[in-house]
Amino acid sequence: MIFIFYGFAILSLVVGTAAIYMTLIQSFPVQWLYYHYFIRKPFTWGILVGGGVATVLITWQTGEFPLWTLLPLMLMGLAVVLAYRMHQESAFKAVDFPVMADDRSNLLLQDDMQLGVIEYNGVTKAYPLDYVIHHHIINDRFGDRLVALTYCAMCHSIIPFDVSDIGPLFVGSFKNANMIVADRKTKTFFQQATFESIIGRLHPRTLTMIPFQILPWAEVKQLSPCPQLVKVTKQDFKEFQLPVPGIWKNILASEFTPGLSATKRDTTFPARTRVVGIIDNIAQPQVAYLKEELLTQGVITNDELDVVLVAVNNTVLGFKRSVAGTPVNITLNADNTLADISSGTVWDIRGKYMAGEVTADLMPIAISDEYWFSWKLFHSGSTLIRL
Repeated sequence: MIFIFYGFAILSLVVGTAAIYMTLIQSFPVQWLYYHYFIRKPFTWGILVGGGVATVLITWQTGEFPLWTLLPLMLMGLAVVLAYRMHQESAFKAVDFPVMADDRSNLLLQDDMQLGVIEYNGVTKAYPLDYVIHHHIINDRFGDRLVALTYCAMCHSIIPFDVSDIGPLFVGSFKNANMIVADRKTKTFFQQATFESIIGRLHPRTLTMIPFQILPWAEVKQLSPCPQLVKVTKQDFKEFQLPVPGIWKNILASEFTPGLSATKRDTTFPARTRVVGIIDNIAQPQVAYLKEELLTQGVITNDELDVVLVAVNNTVLGFKRSVAGTPVNITLNADNTLADISSGTVWDIRGKYMAGEVTADLMPIAISDEYWFSWKLFHSGSTLIRL
């Protein structure tokens, strides 16, 4: 009997911790992660309850409490806790409909902090990325539309999706060093980097990405009007950690890509070399630039795609080069406004019209500022343009 107790305790621990090791070992198929999401809680609870009932029966039959059951029962209880706490859904708990700040002066934002700025459906909101990274997903309303801002810390891919028709997203799992997101209604799994569904009731389906921009607070606070800002506190800016303290810094300082084997990783550049890829539909095939080279150049025009990339304060923004059918030649002014050389038209850093002959906003394009290993894995057919 004692071996049976310990056998079930070990089995419970195997199931309770599977969300970790199955994401790190690439040979485990993603389908296993999907089904594990559903069984982990009832399975571990079932073993714990079964162990408790068996202990009661043994006590009733023998008239003496079996002390040897305490350790396996504790292990079963630990497995239940791990089934909840060690799953990505709990480790990175998504936020639904965060409160917007009434007074931006109390937000403890530093000028170099980067914010994701989303303008959609007539609403503009901004979210400090140092806040978003702790949750990985922020679900928020933009008028009558629902947007999920997703941030995979491991590959530094930041993508907002319009999820009005399927509802809020949460962190479903992790595979190939990239977050898997899932909708709460059907629990369908989607690969964040590709937008494509993997398994579930909605499969096959593609999430709808919406353009957004990343800007430092130094630029955002000068915008007129200033976007709505999510209410954050000092606690929201605590240092990001994985469930095992200290391991995150070691990962960032190495070539290690958890969940992605070295044989599947492109080694042309170090794993965490930052690249800026154009993921807008106008780029077929997609193209990417080394971020360091963009920051050095400042303004880059891609005539073939008719786009312009503008680098300012360690961020990169992308716009269509033609405005209302008229090609413009964008330059970056000393005050970080944008100007057309020929017409003298001026836009703010987000491409909003300020003054001049071309009375229209610049149209932003969707770009991704992420790590090289992730970009190359999920955009294998893309072209790298060197400057």
